[in-house]
Amino acid sequence: MKKLFSFLFLLLFFTSCDDGDVVITSFEFDDVDLQICKGAKSNEFVFFKISKTINEAISYSFISETFSETIVTPTPISIKLSEGSNTLIYRNFNVPITADYFCSNIPSSEITIVEELNGVTGTSEILTEIITEDDDDGIPAEQEDLNGNGNLEDDDTDGDGIPNYKDQDDDNDNILTSVELPNDIPDNDDPRDTDKDGIPDYLEQDDDNDGILTRNEDADKNGNPRDDRDPDSGKLFYLDSESTNTAVTVEPSLDNTIKTTFRTTLSINGLVFDGNNQNFEDKNFSFGFRDVTIPKTTKKE
Repeated sequence: MKKLFSFLFLLLFFTSCDDGDVVITSFEFDDVDLQICKGAKSNEFVFFKISKTINEAISYSFISETFSETIVTPTPISIKLSEGSNTLIYRNFNVPITADYFCSNIPSSEITIVEELNGVTGTSEILTEIITEDDDDGIPAEQEDLNGNGNLEDDDTDGDGIPNYKDQDDDNDNILTSVELPNDIPDNDDPRDTDKDGIPDYLEQDDDNDGILTRNEDADKNGNPRDDRDPDSGKLFYLDSESTNTAVTVEPSLDNTIKTTFRTTLSINGLVFDGNNQNFEDKNFSFGFRDVTIPKTTKKE
């Protein structure tokens, strides 16, 4: 069984002699990152892999109005190989190449193609899916399964419709969870619990248990309770149950940012190359996958 992310080509060609000898060459790309760049045409993309050890590369260029590395495809995008627009090419070069060879409009004149094979038949399948989402709030997503049922989507502490593992402010008190985690106890990594009621501050809407919601202990109403202090004690209102501040009304106002990792997987099925390679065996193989992580910011309701 072939390794995943590898291409095993059996390329048969005759030498200058008439003895009928067959040369078999194996090319493997299993340890090579899948890269991508925009093509020269509208809605054109180029996936490619460049060998780290020898001067060879394989590329797949295609045109698609629906493909994006950051948009989920419910079903794989299926594209047939064709001349000009959707092409799979293996090339061997006289010198090492870089990504600029595929991503630059004009390749270096020092690069010469020694050998080239073109896919003449085959169908590509391109699938983009989300593999991880996390609010990066200091708590690993798997630890925000408060119900313990393995379904992160139904843990929503503050009732805002955003599950905790995607919510940077789990209790909607206008203070980021990452800020509410640290405590002042030496050699203790437990989440801070100001009122010692067994509920950590990052999951509690009234951190000091004084009857006033933390987000409403925001005297200047700027959406940040962390800059409002008792003028006499110098303590933050929202962490001091003895403060005599007057409650105000402040709505949850923080933007919420989720780190989302998208994975695009490319495979080629039913592949046939041109030239003397009729015995090419592995007609279905995977180009591999490429992960992209981006922050996505949405306004909390």
